[in-house]
Amino acid sequence: MKFCNYIFGCLIYLIPISVIGQTQDAKIPKVELSGYIKDIQSTYFIRKIDSNSSSNLIHNRLNLKFNVSSKFSGRLEVRNRIFYGEQIKQTPNFGTIINQYNGILKLSHLWVNEKSFVAHSVIDRMLIQYSDNTWNITIGRQRINWGINNVWNPNDIFNAYDFLDFDYEERPGNDAVRIQHYLKNNSTVEIAYKPGKNSDKHTAALLYKFNKWKYDFQILSGTFEQDYVLGGGWAGSIKDAGFKGEFSYFIPQKGASEPNESFSMSLMADRTFKNDLYISLATLYNSSPTNIFIPNGGFYGSNLTAKSLFPFRYNVYTTVVKTISPISSITVSVIYSPHQNTLILFPTFAWNVATNFDLDFTAQSFFTRQQNSYNNLSSAVFIRSRWSF
Repeated sequence: MKFCNYIFGCLIYLIPISVIGQTQDAKIPKVELSGYIKDIQSTYFIRKIDSNSSSNLIHNRLNLKFNVSSKFSGRLEVRNRIFYGEQIKQTPNFGTIINQYNGILKLSHLWVNEKSFVAHSVIDRMLIQYSDNTWNITIGRQRINWGINNVWNPNDIFNAYDFLDFDYEERPGNDAVRIQHYLKNNSTVEIAYKPGKNSDKHTAALLYKFNKWKYDFQILSGTFEQDYVLGGGWAGSIKDAGFKGEFSYFIPQKGASEPNESFSMSLMADRTFKNDLYISLATLYNSSPTNIFIPNGGFYGSNLTAKSLFPFRYNVYTTVVKTISPISSITVSVIYSPHQNTLILFPTFAWNVATNFDLDFTAQSFFTRQQNSYNNLSSAVFIRSRWSF
């Protein structure tokens, strides 16, 4: 009931504000509603295809935006998911795993938590925002995206995400305060603070963005839980290819549970060719690898941080996207690490069937060397349909 009360309270609070705001600016729609409904059929197998298990996910998202005036707005976004099938039954404490969220407020609820059937809802965006030509202030559950690269983001200290979780396009958010001040010459100063549930889980940092030599640069400094963090990044081009990079250096504070310093850096280059072919290449260096890799089925959630974006020291990612027609494309992504010759294959076929209806076929296959032989840890095939409104 607490979850329902949160939603009801937010609506009661925001709707009257939006009605009052209607007299201020009639041209702005006061309430905007959007979202989607997805259905994902999944089949998993280990080494042999006859050792398979299946599951199904019904995924609904509701996005509400309240435009109080031209400068003030609010957002409330709810993610609803129903899981059922053999794979759910074979995953111990599945409901508990997906009910974890990095926020100081408890805004999630397990409606049903059975062995083979789980129904879950979470509010992953709930914020108020003020924006004008020089300031942007956001308070509440939001996504603070400081990353530059498409795959690995050492600068994303507030809410790092798992790129293998392909069904979460919006990406996770956190309860935080974010203040952006736009300066002259396309430069920006930004400060953000994310309180933690414990005193050693706070994150606060300052970010400065500027443009020089036709490149966009950024520098950040602050605290990340039990560490001090220094970092930066850039985005530009070399001839016809895009060139991006970012890095973060983590220095343990006094009494930190992990006393060792850590450095993470990622580089990326990409290019679009005339024949509608897109190719990108990215690398990640992680000075403190865990070397522990457990495939989790693609979209059930993970606990990545900017300090540990992938479990190995050296990692390479490449993707090729080929547009077949205006409504269809093929994407093939490959991730490789020399640690035990770990390899991940990630192909996708996407088809825009109708204006608001999409269909895609995705596979994820994980390989590594174990006990002097090269094995397939697991594979999964997903068929996803999506209706947007």
